[in-house]
Amino acid sequence: MAKRKIVLLVVEGSSDASLLVPAFSALIENRLFQGQEFHCDVLTAPNHREEFYRRNGFYPANKPSQTVRELVENYLKDHDRTWGQLGHVIQICDLDGAFAPDDRVREDPSVDGTHYSMTDIITTNRDALIADRKTKRNGVDALLKLDGFRKKQGGRTAVIPYRLFYVSRNLEHAFRGRTDNLDAQHKQSGAIKLADRFTQDPNLFSTTLQSLRRIHGNPVTWEEPGNTLCRTATHSNAAATSHS
Repeated sequence: MAKRKIVLLVVEGSSDASLLVPAFSALIENRLFQGQEFHCDVLTAPNHREEFYRRNGFYPANKPSQTVRELVENYLKDHDRTWGQLGHVIQICDLDGAFAPDDRVREDPSVDGTHYSMTDIITTNRDALIADRKTKRNGVDALLKLDGFRKKQGGRTAVIPYRLFYVSRNLEHAFRGRTDNLDAQHKQSGAIKLADRFTQDPNLFSTTLQSLRRIHGNPVTWEEPGNTLCRTATHSNAAATSHS
């Protein structure tokens, strides 16, 4: 029996991996799902190079596709895998309101960090956040055009397909309906509980994905025989975001 190809989920944090890796593993049995976390948003990383280096161990490239490629390389090295074992690379990220109008961003020096609501975004440094939003929008547009990573294998060049999936707020909002700001511990515990439900009932996970797709206006899907992964490539609902 042939070994299952790896589907590598490149996700923003441990709670995302804790939810999605087991849920997709239960839903799609002919693939081996694995997670690779990144810390400090890949899409805004060029604006926060030192922070990204401190949290990920390497400096980000100006092109987000190169940064994602290095994250994949780190996964392969750390887990003794090869490019030939990869079937797909899927990146999942939060938009953090990047496509909401800039006039929704307000500055308030008294707030702690950046606060997101269903109608606006409040931050201590409006100019810095506006710059991050522009960088993120450009990064999203660039990654949506990326069809895969090319790697020479012997005398040929293999293409490992890549897709970007994103939510306008975050996974806690999408899957749990949480609009408040949760700390890492609450995110992780909630993700584990929900993953357990989805692994016990894969049809519930599939139904939830289809429901989210309808909410976003039935955008283009990425389909394989017998499987559907919902590609929420929409710029709507952008004000309803939360920083993870």
